[in-house]
Amino acid sequence: NQIELVGYEMTDLSPAAGDMLELTLYWRALQKINQDYKIFANILDPKTLTKYAASDGMPVNWNAPTTTWKPGEIIKDIHTLKVAPDTPPGIYETEIGWYLQAEDGSFPRLRIVTPDGGMADNYLNLSRVRVLAADHQP
Repeated sequence: NQIELVGYEMTDLSPAAGDMLELTLYWRALQKINQDYKIFANILDPKTLTKYAASDGMPVNWNAPTTTWKPGEIIKDIHTLKVAPDTPPGIYETEIGWYLQAEDGSFPRLRIVTPDGGMADNYLNLSRVRVLAADHQP
């Protein structure tokens, strides 16, 4: 209930193993944010939770800590995801979420608040990605 995802874009929904793609996330602060949260974006196998690409850090390549966001402001946050060269061809999930790097060394994730005020998962799946063999030619 602090941050809203208002849209996203992906440059490639069918990358080959070893390729890079950009995931652009558009965020809006719903209120003043009092913590500097970090965001993760992963391409992973939902069955095994194996990550084949990952990006972690503060928004906008560490240049827009969430405590600096103004309510209503739209933040354009680009993540480069490099698909591991040994990724088996297949269909994978693109997962995003927010977490806090706590003083005790833990990484508690923020939960999604549903429209009725309930708590949902601590991640959001975006588009599925079909990873092609590394030697695939378009």
